[in-house]
Amino acid sequence: MIYMYTNEPNKKLTSAMLIVITSLLIVLVFTVPAFAATKLDDPVSEDITVMLTAAGKYTTDLDNGIYSVSVQDATGHYGEGTYTVATSNGHPVTNKNVLYGGVDRDPGSTYLTVRVYETGKEYVSTTSGPAPSMGYTVFALDDYHPYTALIGNEIRTIWTTEECLLIDQTVAVEGSTLADSMVRVTTCITNTNDTSNMSVGVRYVWDLMICDTDGSWFAERLPDRDWIDTECEWVPPTFGRYAATNDPNGSTFIAWGNLTGSDALVPPATTPCRLQFVAWGSSGDGVFDHAFDYTPSGQALVGSGSDSAIAYYWGCNETNAMMLSPGESVSVTQYLHVTPPLPVPNLTPIGIAVLIGLLAFIGAGAIAKRR
Repeated sequence: MIYMYTNEPNKKLTSAMLIVITSLLIVLVFTVPAFAATKLDDPVSEDITVMLTAAGKYTTDLDNGIYSVSVQDATGHYGEGTYTVATSNGHPVTNKNVLYGGVDRDPGSTYLTVRVYETGKEYVSTTSGPAPSMGYTVFALDDYHPYTALIGNEIRTIWTTEECLLIDQTVAVEGSTLADSMVRVTTCITNTNDTSNMSVGVRYVWDLMICDTDGSWFAERLPDRDWIDTECEWVPPTFGRYAATNDPNGSTFIAWGNLTGSDALVPPATTPCRLQFVAWGSSGDGVFDHAFDYTPSGQALVGSGSDSAIAYYWGCNETNAMMLSPGESVSVTQYLHVTPPLPVPNLTPIGIAVLIGLLAFIGAGAIAKRR
């Protein structure tokens, strides 16, 4: 920047600074976030959700005052066992979506896949009919007599596949305070087949939604790296956890995922063999549309029309599949929690005027020093 050393240009520069500062404050105070459009074929609005509650709705809900989770408990909608998450009344960022559909208690876009390598089957909890991976066939878990129940602080959904694999999904709200509360998702698979070994893979697709923003930024943490806004994958991830937010420079909140068992959680988080930050998709171009295998193509995940998701894989190929002998079980666990952004002062009109004057004074002083 070039500074002129006459009084008149200094006055013009100071005036220009005031205009810029005032404009920025107006934008900061009056900007209103845009709401994401409904993206599922069978949307359920908040009003309809209230009606369904009165009539015996299709979800089982759990709320510890910090987080609320909802799990579909009936077949024939988006898929029994699909789930969603929101903050609750006791969270500093009150009643906001963490996964899509959280506030409306309308799950469907977050789902589970279990792949069975010996039989070439991919069992999915969604009813959307995602494309099978090459050499595999997709089967909806809705067809395998699911049972969903609330047990203490857990919502459990159980299925039994044709191979006699017992799939037990638990969505739990752990803790009772802001400091110790988290949402836990654990999937346990037991081989109840008396004669055959089975090797399996598991995938979680979490449809992130930061308040009303479908597209998000992602950052590796422990060790820390810069925020990214395009598709990426890690095979395997070598960082301890991740952060996701709608805007690193003006976040509504930060969602955290715990990737490893190094943080004393019980049960510990299970490190995935593959982690993806990818497009959720809605027309065949995202992870939601593929039952298991998905290859990132570098899609942008922030901005108009963007939609991001986290995909966890365990046993992502035959080489690292999880082998189950008769009677043996394996389980995988991941956690999700939310922290508020750095506090922003809630200024009165007088406070804004004082701030403008202070910034103008600081700017004028900086200019004077250069004379």
